[in-house]
Amino acid sequence: MKDAGRGAADDPTLVLGVHGILDQHPWVDRVRTEDDLDEDVFSLVTKRASAYGFSSTLLGKAAAHLELWEHNDADGDWAQDGRVRQLAWLQATLPGRPRGRRLPLLPAVTVLTDALHRVGTVRFTGLHAVVPLRGVADVRAELATVADWYALADPDGSAVLTVTVSARPSAGLAGRDAEVREAALARTYERMTVEAASLPGPPPGLASPLAGEMQTTGMRQALAFRCGVREWSPDVAAWTTEIFADALRATGTAEPVLVTVSQQGQ
Repeated sequence: MKDAGRGAADDPTLVLGVHGILDQHPWVDRVRTEDDLDEDVFSLVTKRASAYGFSSTLLGKAAAHLELWEHNDADGDWAQDGRVRQLAWLQATLPGRPRGRRLPLLPAVTVLTDALHRVGTVRFTGLHAVVPLRGVADVRAELATVADWYALADPDGSAVLTVTVSARPSAGLAGRDAEVREAALARTYERMTVEAASLPGPPPGLASPLAGEMQTTGMRQALAFRCGVREWSPDVAAWTTEIFADALRATGTAEPVLVTVSQQGQ
């Protein structure tokens, strides 16, 4: 197990999965037939990432060194049965940066949710992220700027989130609830409450198996937290994930981790 952890520590693979219930537009199948379109998660995600300038599947692109990620794969489950599904996920390789790289969590979540909203309406229930932490930049300053964006929300609104962190035993996360909580709370800039919680088992609001099974081999739930925010959205889930990723980095974790974020009581 330790050997697997050491070998995986340098893996620059990012995996993100959006979970929920998709109500597909009734005209989607008609458009596919009449206009000869065969759009799926992979094609929609690559098109949207290219449109934003986040990533491209074109070879020899001059600005490739400026892209946020190198696209590897994407897929999703659009079954129309009213059950929580892993609606869209992507796997990407993160390029190295001389001064460290910022995890492109919100850009990737935006691409995934844009793809879903193109074909239907979504009730979002959870997000999971396999996050590489080696070579990741300190983003405390960026999180300070971001925090006020999420403060601009209905002050009477509230949502309670369940956050879990899974890792291999070699990451040494057992018993580190207090220091990770303190680091995470400092990165919320008083725009989120953070409390340690008991491990919940299978995270609520997520459909198994989670994308990234190869990257998470040997990982086990190590930490759990209960967080209070003013609203629940994919953006908030991405923000929460970045807060905990940076808190883990700052407290000495260098191995990849699996972070899940979901809303309690949904």
